[in-house]
Amino acid sequence: MVKLQFDQNKQYKITLPKALVDAKGWNKGDSIHVSLDSKGDIVLSINSKSRGGK
Repeated sequence: MVKLQFDQNKQYKITLPKALVDAKGWNKGDSIHVSLDSKGDIVLSINSKSRGGK
């Protein structure tokens, strides 16, 4: 479970669990695309061409 946080820059943030990031093969600097599916659920995805760390 993650908590929704609100910072001093007036932005909402979540911290993803390390196990999830590791399972997806994501790395620091990768660009993560955030979208909503047809049910309104949040979808996180990465375009392999947009990997920032490599």
